[in-house]
Amino acid sequence: MVTVDTIKSYGKSLGIDEIRIAHAEPFTDAYARIAEQIETKLYLGTEHWHRRDIRQFCDPHSKLARARSIIAACQCYLTDEDPDMSAPGNPHGLIARYTWRNYYRDLRQRLKKLAQYLNRETDAQYRVFSNGPLAEKPIAERCGIGYYGKHCIIITPTYGSWVVLGEIVTDIELEPDPPLSLDCGDCTVCMEACPTKALIAPYVVDRRKCIQALTNWVGIIPDEIAQVWGKRLYGCTTCQDVCPRNGDVTPHRPRTDVGYVGPSLPLFDILSMDDTDYRTRYPNNQVTAHWIRFKAIQRNALLCLAHTPDKASLSVLEKFATCNDHILAETAQWSLRNHKV
Repeated sequence: MVTVDTIKSYGKSLGIDEIRIAHAEPFTDAYARIAEQIETKLYLGTEHWHRRDIRQFCDPHSKLARARSIIAACQCYLTDEDPDMSAPGNPHGLIARYTWRNYYRDLRQRLKKLAQYLNRETDAQYRVFSNGPLAEKPIAERCGIGYYGKHCIIITPTYGSWVVLGEIVTDIELEPDPPLSLDCGDCTVCMEACPTKALIAPYVVDRRKCIQALTNWVGIIPDEIAQVWGKRLYGCTTCQDVCPRNGDVTPHRPRTDVGYVGPSLPLFDILSMDDTDYRTRYPNNQVTAHWIRFKAIQRNALLCLAHTPDKASLSVLEKFATCNDHILAETAQWSLRNHKV
């Protein structure tokens, strides 16, 4: 007989860090919150939120009409690797920890095995997602995988916020787990540390200022943000780096090499590639996902060079400063004016 305990036990045997159960009712609060933030223009104009059906995003029944339960999961991605592989004459740009590998795909593969077990034992219908078309953070909050930090990222008791989320939506009835009675209390460390002050209030991100969001966006980065960009080629984890709940999480050895790109990428290589070369060299990772435009990655690389005290960067910047693409040219010109040699 399949029970919640046997599901969790089997999931553990598959290497899934934590599993909890949520009921499959729509996430009406999440819908209202997202709709309000779109209305107040806290999202970048080119982001997918303007095209996505938010009501479906917040309703598991849009993915499985007879959904009754959600088997929610998280996977820790904190590893013990060196985050920067730069060397003189070969500067690198940093990749956010959550996409050093494709942890989403890895978790999704493990969840598919769990779902297949569930189907064999109960004939359950299911859909499996990770970083997909459902509101995963509200799911994690509802069942107690974690709670919202003031940086709008889910914090788990065991792994802090160093987790990716995933879920199985199924048509069988399972006893749900309760939410956690935890929060950030009076702590505002993440809000104070955000280099662009994108955390404009507890639990509210102005994505027009958020470096994590801007690394996906194509356009000219405002001067005040470019000044604090640092060596970020893709993503930003400053708010997680300073979070006290993350300080005691023990890094582990990597458990997957699916979509491996590593902690940093060589900037000169990025700036000598075309779109096809880039996607061929780094397949199956979020940095080459279909919604990521290579122009944004190259613009990020040019910004990184401004913050890299390496004279070898200057000739590369000079070349791009006169190129035909106005976004790359203007970024290279800014980086030349602000180079940190």
